[in-house]
Amino acid sequence: MKDLILKNIKDSLDIKSTARNSMGCSESYYNPDYLIGKCFTEKELDALSETELNNLIRLAEFASNAFY
Repeated sequence: MKDLILKNIKDSLDIKSTARNSMGCSESYYNPDYLIGKCFTEKELDALSETELNNLIRLAEFASNAFY
């Protein structure tokens, strides 16, 4: 499962959105996987446990919803 989480994060970084919100920020930041991938390096993410990655996803989902 950890490998799938890391793959989803990495894959999200390959999708470039040109859409911008009213503040001029990329709409990509509303994607929790993208948000995590931009915040942490691949090496940092690899060092995390599956539980830690799931907690990051939970936090990023909450933030994405709160700021949308």
